Amino acid sequence: MKILRPQIVHRLVCERHGIKDCFPCPWPDCENGLSENCFEEESIIMNDGKPRTIYTRREWVSPFGGSYYTWDSNYLPNWFGTLKTLWNEARRFKLIETEEPPKLIYHYTSLEGFAGIVQNRSLWLSDYSYLNDKHELTYGIDIIREVASEILNLTDKQIVLDLLQAWENNIGQFENRVCIASFSADGDSLSQWRAYGNIALGFKPHDLAMHSNGANLQAIEYDRVKQGKLISICLHHLVQAYEVDYEANRLERIPDVYHKAERLIELIVFFKNSAFYTEREFRLAYVENPEMLQLLEKTLPKKFRITNSKIIPYVSSDQLYVGLGEQSPLVIREVILAPETSDLLERGLKEFLAFHDMNDVVIRRSAIPYRT
Repeated sequence: MKILRPQIVHRLVCERHGIKDCFPCPWPDCENGLSENCFEEESIIMNDGKPRTIYTRREWVSPFGGSYYTWDSNYLPNWFGTLKTLWNEARRFKLIETEEPPKLIYHYTSLEGFAGIVQNRSLWLSDYSYLNDKHELTYGIDIIREVASEILNLTDKQIVLDLLQAWENNIGQFENRVCIASFSADGDSLSQWRAYGNIALGFKPHDLAMHSNGANLQAIEYDRVKQGKLISICLHHLVQAYEVDYEANRLERIPDVYHKAERLIELIVFFKNSAFYTEREFRLAYVENPEMLQLLEKTLPKKFRITNSKIIPYVSSDQLYVGLGEQSPLVIREVILAPETSDLLERGLKEFLAFHDMNDVVIRRSAIPYRT
């Protein structure tokens, strides 16, 4: 049996099957995969004393017809890989952009917010219920209920019926913390200047993902048809994965993990009504998962900030790193100043960045001829 070391930093990619993973493509007869149906994982921690994890090729049924494949661990329940499988299938069906993301995405903020980000080397992810879309999450919850009803009409298995009923009960009254930091692919947007502040900070998506890998960074999906298909992939896979894990007795330590709402919320947090399309939003989203925090022996204390006569709970990005070694720093690549910025403000900003050892940050002004 082959022994493979997971490629943590440089992901293995199979464009044909939409796979981005730390292991080769799980599809049989794929030039980017393995001829064998199983392999052993080499631990990245030398001499950790634990037996090697064995991965076996597993076949699943797609809601759109045909099969798809994953590597199934003999150690962890399939629940832990459901989001990865969702996005792999989404790439295969071209439901999300398969091209490289923008070189930079921009966080619009006030002067006070900018100073806090630079001084603390972290971003604030605000509680979702304080965001500008009053239908945050409830929009996606309605789609989940539609797809779950369709699955309900196709099955008579009691464990699946119980799972669907739990989703119906839990999705509308989840108690998980959901915190979000928003970015735009457009670094010089008049509507963003008007709504959020006079400074836009440019970040490389890869930098953000490495800095706060306990959260998910993804472009917002505004297309209602694609949203429905993504939820269909997610729910059908969760149902199948639950059946496999239940029958293999893998859920003894976390018996109700599938019945909770976390995995569903982790998807619909990236859905918005098409009316917000012009924002071209990317999101860094953290959905609190008590089981995962317990597994990592970690807690995230709640913080609060005051803005626009509101007290808003949040988590900071420097709390969200999960992994070995030191956390990657928050790196600002560019600062764009709003229309009609004064020379004095730009001068002070340059001195402020220099004081905090950020002399290499590119600074430029908006090209929009707008008089405030």
